[in-house]
Amino acid sequence: MDHTHVGLRAAVRALADVVAPAVDPTHAQARDQLRLTIDYLEFVLQRLDHLHERELFELRHHMDLARQVLAVTSACAVPCSAALGTALERGEKTLAEGNAPPPTLRNATVALAAAVAQAVRAAPQMAASARQDIEARVLHASKTRIAFERAWYLPLGLDADSHEVLPLSETLG
Repeated sequence: MDHTHVGLRAAVRALADVVAPAVDPTHAQARDQLRLTIDYLEFVLQRLDHLHERELFELRHHMDLARQVLAVTSACAVPCSAALGTALERGEKTLAEGNAPPPTLRNATVALAAAVAQAVRAAPQMAASARQDIEARVLHASKTRIAFERAWYLPLGLDADSHEVLPLSETLG
């Protein structure tokens, strides 16, 4: 049985109940850093059960973006199309594994992100319409990613418009 939750809760309690009272009250930076550390550990506890879902979201998100960019680059016959195709194949194989470990999911996501970045860097050499199409597709995909990131980090209380943030379950959808 995994005891990660228990261990993290114990660490939070030790920091809050033992370390915090021992920190010199006049050392404001130490107190601030301790509070930030406790808050972040509590955030990790809240998100721990969703880490695998996050990895899958990121892989699917990058696969969708790569497919959209490939639709443009393949029509232009540019070298970055091959990298996009290879990265997409790797992503599809990783998803087909069903229970791929997190490092495998991350590596496939990184390969997709790199292939998309390569295409974006190559876009200025493409026809204006292709470049604009790639830019529009990347911006559109960014909206989805930003909505997810806002939901993911909502418990940290950093979003000024938190009332506008979708629930995490909807963004993982």
